[in-house]
Amino acid sequence: MLLKKTYHFLFFLGVFFIPFNSDVPKIFKVLGEFGTDSSPVFFLVAFVFLVAHQLIVKKFYFPFSSKIYLSFLAFLAVILLVTAINLPQIMGYYLKFTTGIERFIRQLISILLSAFIFFYVFINVGRDIGALQFFKLVRKTFFISFIFVFVTGVIEFLVISGAGFLTPLLKALDYLPFANPIPDYRHSRISSLTFEPPALGTYLITIAGFMFSYIFTSKKSIRYLPFLAVLVLAILSKSRTALVVVIFQAGVGVGLSYYMFSSFRRTFNVVAIVGIFLLSITLIVYNKQITSVVSEKVASLDFTRMNNKTDNNSISNKTRLGIQVALFEVFKENPVVGVGWGMQAFETRYKYPFWAKNKNYEFPQWYQNKHLKSFPPSYNIYMRMLTETGILGFLTFGFFLYIVFRACLKLYMREKHVTFIAIALLISFSGILLNWFQIDSLRIYGFWISLAVLILINKKVSYDKTHSLDASL
Repeated sequence: MLLKKTYHFLFFLGVFFIPFNSDVPKIFKVLGEFGTDSSPVFFLVAFVFLVAHQLIVKKFYFPFSSKIYLSFLAFLAVILLVTAINLPQIMGYYLKFTTGIERFIRQLISILLSAFIFFYVFINVGRDIGALQFFKLVRKTFFISFIFVFVTGVIEFLVISGAGFLTPLLKALDYLPFANPIPDYRHSRISSLTFEPPALGTYLITIAGFMFSYIFTSKKSIRYLPFLAVLVLAILSKSRTALVVVIFQAGVGVGLSYYMFSSFRRTFNVVAIVGIFLLSITLIVYNKQITSVVSEKVASLDFTRMNNKTDNNSISNKTRLGIQVALFEVFKENPVVGVGWGMQAFETRYKYPFWAKNKNYEFPQWYQNKHLKSFPPSYNIYMRMLTETGILGFLTFGFFLYIVFRACLKLYMREKHVTFIAIALLISFSGILLNWFQIDSLRIYGFWISLAVLILINKKVSYDKTHSLDASL
């Protein structure tokens, strides 16, 4: 049907535009925190067409029978429970022109958009297409999109590095939808088609597993290039988080592949020997330069280093650590059920340590500015869970993640025909979980897409086994 083809097309269009968010129309701001991205609009319209189609055919699907998704619904139930318990206190909150009730409703809508409405689109498109084909088409869409991201990022890096003659080419990329790449000469960091370097890092972490899986589904010598390109762009972006997480993901992928595939093991051994030899030579020849770069990176992590007002790395680290301390103080006062979903800012504003606010423009300009409507982030989803939902919510969310990883590992160990997908999912989930140590939102489209793949693959495996058993009987 036309409706089905339409929501399929809109879904893949949304996947393609995930990194295209450096020039999002202001009208998108009605979507709140989703207003900084372009892809939610495509997912929302796809949802409308999907529901219309299912109303006509009178067939609806949602994975309520999946233990994986049920474990997340348990976490959602805990969110409602702890917020209800804290309701008397929440009703008295007011900050940045927002009441506690308004804040909760907005945060609840945010989580429902990601985990219900968008996920509903993802799981149904995947079910229509078939689990294996769905994974491959999503991967292909990510790859095509990544080509634009990579080319833009490389040009931006060259322009920042002194190749000014490429500036017109970078400006020509403004004609891409939702894109306005602007070179950051001040900090020498690249963001490509995204609106900031951390957003580029999150995108690279999201697609890393999908790009790594090309190694197992292609026999061409260039099958290693997609993931290597992810690693190269993570290095060029100068995003410490992106680089650390992508390297970690590479370790996960290599470890899993080394254990499972003998052909990969042989190739890796050769590459490792050559790599160690070249690295040794590089360390000897460029010893001073490497030492200088490493020292600079380590120094950037020192939040006490406040030699001048432009020391943005130090200020950022100082702010993040200060907010973490404030979150922990609130958690200690409300350890079991927290303060309610979305309520951390109403309490942490009284807990920011003096050393974090001292000579730090971010607090008076942003986080403690009553005239600025945006709320201060937690910068860590796990600390947010502890602060807003207490130990009860934290353990429930942890159980959900445990179920996810257990399902991935079962596929990896027992289902040889989908091992490459299991590896891709383990790489993606591990990277996103690590990245959640520095962001506090569930608005990670790649996580929910990967979750849809995992649930559909598990369902297909169970179906195949049941019918195989029936046939043998």
